[in-house]
Amino acid sequence: MASNIVTIDLSALRHNFKKVKEWIGPSARILCVVKSDAYGHGMLPVAKVLESIGTDYFGVFEAEEGLALREAGIRTSTLVLKGIDADEIPAVVEYDLTPGVFDLGITEQLSDYALKHGKVVPIHIKVDTGMGRIGVPWEAAAAFIKMLLHMKGVIPTGIFSHFSVADEPSHPFTDVQLERFQKVVAVAHDLGIKNPEIHIANSGAILNQKGLDNHLFRPGIILYGSPPSLICPHKDDMEPVMSFRSKVIQVKRVSPGTSISYGRTYIAEAQRVIATIPVGYDDGYSRLLSNKGAVLIRGKRAPIVGTVCMNLTMVDVTDIEGASPGDEVVLLGKQGPGCITAEEIAEQIGTISYEVYCNIGKSNKRVYMGGIEGQRSEVRGQRSEVRGQKLKVGG
Repeated sequence: MASNIVTIDLSALRHNFKKVKEWIGPSARILCVVKSDAYGHGMLPVAKVLESIGTDYFGVFEAEEGLALREAGIRTSTLVLKGIDADEIPAVVEYDLTPGVFDLGITEQLSDYALKHGKVVPIHIKVDTGMGRIGVPWEAAAAFIKMLLHMKGVIPTGIFSHFSVADEPSHPFTDVQLERFQKVVAVAHDLGIKNPEIHIANSGAILNQKGLDNHLFRPGIILYGSPPSLICPHKDDMEPVMSFRSKVIQVKRVSPGTSISYGRTYIAEAQRVIATIPVGYDDGYSRLLSNKGAVLIRGKRAPIVGTVCMNLTMVDVTDIEGASPGDEVVLLGKQGPGCITAEEIAEQIGTISYEVYCNIGKSNKRVYMGGIEGQRSEVRGQRSEVRGQKLKVGG
């Protein structure tokens, strides 16, 4: 039986979705971002729950993720945020995916293929308003849109962009991006694109009330119970969806001068009691937590001592009376009065909660609680449910 288990609480997911609805208003529409295996939470189980409670769209990174949703029976409109490659066009058309577009050549190929097969494919225009990743530069959007309108096999049904610092309240660049985006939307309207889905508000923007005059919103990390930054409002209103537990496999007393783990980075200054846990960086538990992080055992914090290994981590349980092999260890989540959050871990290793969730969630066996019918289900840990899957298209 696996010692390390990631638990995904789908009732917490529902709670967070309802909170988003409260923040944006009951008439607003939601595009739930489930890319990257739903940030390590499991794209298919998460999407099934979100579809059942009324999401309007899903956002995936690449076409094969959208295909996996369709093959799982999920029919909700799905936006491919990355855009598509030429070899993905047949699958996108057959499986009714909505690609984000920013490349005229690819879009023209998509249009031609759709026309040959008697279809018109909805597309969302991706505009770069200052993120600097992908998208049509906002200054060039008018010319891009004019060219699109000559393509009869596609129809622009949405326009979107992405904030770069919306998680920082009152950052002036967010207003700059919003102004640029509004100019593009106005141009699109003047050129004849009527009532498109307009979306720019990500998790940070939702919490900081930016871009809320649009009617489609793209929550990501807040669905999974974490704020995009610790300075966002409402950060305590969300419920973490993921927890990570293991168990103690050995407890031993060590004498003063005893070194622990690789590199002898920890040497006991006095007699200590050390517990070993079968968790390491192969399980997505960062090596950067060496001599920094902590876990919960019997409701108390036990600091990590020595270097986190590939499969093992040692903690100091000297002050935890009765600590024994078999005791539950919480590496992420709550135990008694104690709590370790993804934000705490992220701060200790110099990253963000997104990476903590992705690394842990994709590397371990996942157990789902609070499903559509309240059932408990298990999914064996795998690098991804989707990546590497071939795009299948009918003959």
